[in-house]
Amino acid sequence: MIVRLGFSVALFAALAVAQGASVKKMRGKELAAFTLLLLPVLYQDAIYVRQADWPSLPELMGVLLKTPAAALDRFLASGGNG
Repeated sequence: MIVRLGFSVALFAALAVAQGASVKKMRGKELAAFTLLLLPVLYQDAIYVRQADWPSLPELMGVLLKTPAAALDRFLASGGNG
């Protein structure tokens, strides 16, 4: 686990060096979008470091989006008239 954590820290340090100046200039919505884009990366990284038996990101998205996708499919199959 320590080796995986070290590797992960090195990658995020490289990201911080590469994006540091850009992130410092970000404000409001742009910073929020950057943070939201990092959340899946952090989730996958936590799975990698801990070697956890958590659902992968595609499996998690399948669970979260299954009901809305089925509702949209029914709506479109009915001709879009509700």
